[in-house]
Amino acid sequence: MAFEFECARQADYLPELDQDADELFMQARRAEVTPGNTDEENISGLYRLAAEKGHWKAMHNLSRRYLDGRGVPTDSGKALDLTEKLIEMNVPIGYYNMAVLLERGRGVYQDREAAWQYLHKAASMGEPNALVRLGQHYGYDLPREDQEDDKAAVYYACAAQQNSAIGYKEYASWLKIVDKNYPKAAYYYLLAAGGGDYRAAIFIRGVFLYGELSYEKDEAYGLRLKGFTKKLDKDPLYKLPNIAVRYPLPYHPTLGRYNPKTDQNEMPE
Repeated sequence: MAFEFECARQADYLPELDQDADELFMQARRAEVTPGNTDEENISGLYRLAAEKGHWKAMHNLSRRYLDGRGVPTDSGKALDLTEKLIEMNVPIGYYNMAVLLERGRGVYQDREAAWQYLHKAASMGEPNALVRLGQHYGYDLPREDQEDDKAAVYYACAAQQNSAIGYKEYASWLKIVDKNYPKAAYYYLLAAGGGDYRAAIFIRGVFLYGELSYEKDEAYGLRLKGFTKKLDKDPLYKLPNIAVRYPLPYHPTLGRYNPKTDQNEMPE
């Protein structure tokens, strides 16, 4: 019997972001990714101001900074407070963060069984990090005889439906390694690149510059992607959501090109 899992949309659970809070959040993110910026206290301060206005992304990032002691004293208790606030708001990543705290015993007593329950709760709400963790567990972490590829595939596929770069990239990796579905893998690597994932951008351009994944070399296309990668290099926050339209993938010589509308690989007519 095939594994059944109802893939929820994380976006349906996310609260609307206050505009002023989002501006503070983006100031912090911009400073955080700027090479050579060592003003960690200012970054944490900006996240704190946004978090006080109910900005869930800022609350998540500030929680992580309390765990790592970046710009603030290391304080697992404050990380837990922010995580509990996210859960009160019913934000999916709050449940994922609680799973991490419970798994590591940070701010709470270590409880791997409870962590597992929170991880599944987050995944049931479409949280991409939780979905990827479950895909990793069933597809790779267990002994080979205990692995459940059907479950892993479903969790990775759901992660890729969340408009998340990590979901796109990890699903692409699964398609490449396990399914050997190279056109579909290339498509999701491209989406991950468009979502701002620099490593995915480097990988997908290399596919065509060097003829990997059984693709023929296509230097013209590879150089176009190299130009896109340079934009990411200059601006780590740069994104191109319609990258698959702007940079339509070449056809694989034997497997064709993936069509997301039909979920099939198609050869040119």
